[in-house]
Formats: sequence, structure tokens, C-alpha cells
Amino acid sequence: MNKFMKKEITLLQYILAINGTQIGTSILTLPAELAKVAGTDGWISIMIGCALTTVVSLCIVHLMAKHPGDTMLELLTRYMGKWVGKAVMVIWILYSLLAVTTILFVTLVVLQTWGLPSTPSYLLVALIMVPAYIIISGGVRVVASYAEIVFFLTLLLPLLLLLPLKDSHWVYLLPILKEGWMPVLYAVKTTVLAFLGFEMAFLFYPYLQNKKAAAKGIVIANILTLLVYLQITLGCFAYFSPDEITQFLWPALTLVKPIQFSFLERMEIFYVSLYIFLFSTSGIPYLFFVTDQLSQLCNKKDWKLPYLLLPLFVVVSFFFRPSYNDVGLLKKWWEWMCYFVVYAFPVVFLFYVTGYTHWKRRKIDDKAD
Repeated sequence: MNKFMKKEITLLQYILAINGTQIGTSILTLPAELAKVAGTDGWISIMIGCALTTVVSLCIVHLMAKHPGDTMLELLTRYMGKWVGKAVMVIWILYSLLAVTTILFVTLVVLQTWGLPSTPSYLLVALIMVPAYIIISGGVRVVASYAEIVFFLTLLLPLLLLLPLKDSHWVYLLPILKEGWMPVLYAVKTTVLAFLGFEMAFLFYPYLQNKKAAAKGIVIANILTLLVYLQITLGCFAYFSPDEITQFLWPALTLVKPIQFSFLERMEIFYVSLYIFLFSTSGIPYLFFVTDQLSQLCNKKDWKLPYLLLPLFVVVSFFFRPSYNDVGLLKKWWEWMCYFVVYAFPVVFLFYVTGYTHWKRRKIDDKAD
């Protein structure tokens, strides 16, 4: 029996788990960050970033498809040897730990700025870690099922941002490419962080029921993320003037403020409350990756020791209350690390595996002769 049989996930869960990991912190700040670099042409950078992400995503799927029954660690050790493979896995674990730390502190800053300014950081972290532990201890199927539930639960959030667009001015988007291609291309590096999460295909692929659909699934996940980013970015560009949008830290939340109902005045508070679920679907897969790969690295099945990371986050938040600048620094570190770990490594590793396989085949053929 396949060792992943009892933990298999459907194609829909695979798609939404990757999409949920991508849709997280960047959705709040992306329009302003792009406007500072490429102006209102930043939406073109999103499309280019999606194309680059899709290429690397397909490299990951192609790598995993070479040995569908292998986990990421098994694939690394198969081609790199025991010690080099484990060293690379340690780098990936550190990368994922940085990712979940960044997402957690971004969540804290947003919550304390928009809704709970007097609530201690450690208390908020403790409240976040309890459900996180329940989900990741349930295994990959629970993680993927949770992402599926959150997707349908928050499906209306982007649609709410369409309401203020009755007062928008689409002329702000014109002329297209007003500053040429260079600002647009330079802004692509800003979109790199926004599409992070596709690398979780390394984690979810072995558990996918229909592995032949993995490539299609990850392309669909990237396109879903692209559509959400385009809708929110274009909406912010059309509602705020080109100079005004750069003055906001979280333009997506500011766009919600004009929305009012007779029974609800501060719509942004309600929006942030639901947005916590999106933050969780970004952070939980990275947290599960860390705990799961640590267990595999130490060859201890269902090892509980990595779960000590959760209370450790609570302890750290007791002594460290991050500012917006602190979070920005963490995001910079995450971004620079992702260039090498997430974007460069799968492509280089694919070339290495292809060359290694070709060399080994020729060696066997020479011996046969």
C-alpha cells in the first residue's frame, strides 16, 4: 500500500492549499509597493511575476514527478547524497521558519493597528497558536481541508472591494507604460514575494491523489492568485490617485473604509477579522512544513518535539513587539532568501537532476557495451 494513501488530498484541496499559502500578507501592501516603483503600470509587473512563478512551479512539479512516491527530503538525498541532501533540507526548513515568523508578525501588526491596539502581543500569538497546533497535528489532509474551507468562507472578501469602485477614476491608469518598461520590470521583484507559496508543491505533491494533474493544478492556483491581485491592485489604482496611493501602508484596508451599512459602520474591522483566516492559510503550511520535515530529517515518525516551536513563538512575542519597520526588515530577509531558495534552486536542481540522470544512463550503456 502507498505510504501516502491514508493522507491523500484531492486536486481541489491541492489547488486551494497552494493558493491559500500565496494569498496572505502581500495582498494588503502590494498596490502601494508597486505604485512606488512602477506607478499605475504595476499591474503589468504582477502578470510578469505570475509567468515567472508558473515556470518555476512547473520545474518543481517536474522534479517531484520523477519519483512520485518520494518526499522532498527523499528526492534530495537520492540525487545529492545523504549529507548534502540533508543540508539543503535544513536551509529549506530555516527558510520556512523565516516565512512563518514574518507572516505571524505581519498579522500582529495589522491586528494591533486596526482592531486590538491594547491587546498584548503574546496573548494574540497564544490565541493563534492553539488552532494552528490542532490543524498541523492533524496532518496534511487537515491542513489542505482547512485551506479549502477558508477559501469558500472568505470568497466574498475581494468582491467587497468592488463596492467603492463606483467612485473610481479609471483614467488614473492611463497612459499605459508612461515611464517605459524599465520601472515595470524592476517592480517584478516586488511581486516575487507576493506569489510565494507555490513552493509548497514540494510538500503537497506526494499526497496528491491524481499526480498527473499536479501541473494543471499549480497553474490554476497561480492564476487564481493572479486574478485576486489584479482585482485588488487595479481597484486601488483606480480609486486612489497615483500620488495618493503611495501614502498608505495598507491601501486595500483603506479601500474598505468607505463601505458602510446601516448595521455596520467600521467595515474595516469586520474585514480584518475575516482576513485573519487568510493569514492563517499562509502561515500554517509553512509551519507544517517545518514540523513535518524536522521529523523526517531526524527519522522520527510523528515526532512531537518540533511542536515546541509554537509555545516558543509565544515566548518570543512576550519580549519582542515588532513595529512596522521591524516587519519590513523581516520581509526583506524573506524576499532575498526566496530568490535563491525558492526561485533559483528548483531550476538549478532540475538541470542537475537531468544531467545526472543522463550521465548515469550513459554509464550503464557503456558497461553494457
